[in-house]
Amino acid sequence: MKRFIKLTAAEQAEQQAFSQLEQQEKFREFATPEEMLRHDALHTPVPPGIAQRLQASLAELPAPGGSWWRRWFKL
Repeated sequence: MKRFIKLTAAEQAEQQAFSQLEQQEKFREFATPEEMLRHDALHTPVPPGIAQRLQASLAELPAPGGSWWRRWFKL
């Protein structure tokens, strides 16, 4: 047999506020795709293996040679 628990008005208000907050966290609308990607990037951790491979790839890149206009005019 189920027992019904009577909540006070303050407890009911708190429970309702909590459920509304929980629903807001589940669904979020984004104005642009870029905003969605930024949000996803902030909340998604990069796996360690991928981070190590990325660092190794970046280490293999040549150093930047200065600005393009200096190379163009050989200054």
